[in-house]
Amino acid sequence: MTLQELKQSVEIAAPGRKIPTAKSIRESGVVVAKEKLDSDTEITAYRNGYALYSVCSAATVFPIHPCGGYMYSGRQDVCSIGEDMFDREAWYLRLALEGEDRLAHNREMKERKKSVSYSASAEELEDVEYTDDVMLDQMVLKETVAEVLSILTGRQRKAIIQFYLCQKTQGQIAEELDVTAPAVSQLISRAVRRMRRGEARV
Repeated sequence: MTLQELKQSVEIAAPGRKIPTAKSIRESGVVVAKEKLDSDTEITAYRNGYALYSVCSAATVFPIHPCGGYMYSGRQDVCSIGEDMFDREAWYLRLALEGEDRLAHNREMKERKKSVSYSASAEELEDVEYTDDVMLDQMVLKETVAEVLSILTGRQRKAIIQFYLCQKTQGQIAEELDVTAPAVSQLISRAVRRMRRGEARV
């Protein structure tokens, strides 16, 4: 099913309506399409016009219809992919990009909250400023991480994400990849070396 076909088969989520939680949509939503992208990543489209994207224990819910074109930063400039291209592709491709962006944004917000002491007085909090420069730095960091991960092989990327982001042990990763723990250690070491060098994926 293409994204265009999916949009024709689901409702349009009403603007301004409260977005359902991951728990409520799992319990009461009518599934139209579901795709498992890897052992920990899954995307589900629901009849009510929302998609649920989950990676490990993190999840986000968002409306399907506004997902059109997509902009991203390359090595030197901003690139964009038109809505018509995604409309003809597999339904989950554009929605997975949206889900990744939203999870990354949620992680950034959590980190920002952690960086401000909740015991600080009102006077101290008034001195805290979140400038456009900080937001720009965070956007650049996110894009850089995505770009660095893109140079890895599929197995290297999976090992890095599982080890550093999902905080799984090398033994757990070894079971998932059906290899030994020392092989996972070597996979992670090679991935880190490749990321440091920034060499092109082969």
